[in-house]
Amino acid sequence: MRKLEMLRKAFHKIITPFILFLARMKITPNMVTTSSLFFLAITVYFIIQKNLFFAAIFMGITSVIDALDGALAKKVGSTRFGDFYDAFIDRWVEVITFFAISYSYPELYALCFLALIFSLMTSYVAARAEVWTIGVKIKYVGSIGSRAGRLITLILAMLFNQLTIGLYLIIIFASITMISRTIVIMKKLKKA
Repeated sequence: MRKLEMLRKAFHKIITPFILFLARMKITPNMVTTSSLFFLAITVYFIIQKNLFFAAIFMGITSVIDALDGALAKKVGSTRFGDFYDAFIDRWVEVITFFAISYSYPELYALCFLALIFSLMTSYVAARAEVWTIGVKIKYVGSIGSRAGRLITLILAMLFNQLTIGLYLIIIFASITMISRTIVIMKKLKKA
């Protein structure tokens, strides 16, 4: 957990100059979010071509853009629409990616379906927690099944041509994260 936080801080240190540049150029977080759809389309193209190496590269770019829009929003300020739009596009990135994998690798259809369900439910639990616990900061234990963890797992699975293993790991990680988040939220809500 500590190493993950150290990596996150190092990554943000690396992208800070780029964030400052985007802010000076008056690029909005929503513009950055929208650009991720372009790279997602390229990712899907390579998945359909069964070229998982390049699919991983472009999924990585899509993931970096996801981090950039959040960091830019913190720098220039976010809007309620921007927060909604970012979450909306994030869910579509996952849905479209899993659909592309199941289309190109029909034998993985059931695993993609389960990975998508647990991925969406993990995000749903966090989103509902924000609504139910307004003003109460929730600290989650472990984040391997969070969106970032799922994307890293999927990118590594593509790079090493191990989609089956990657999908199993996403299902396991996301279900553990979903359950642990639910327990934390239930405890907070009982105290409220």
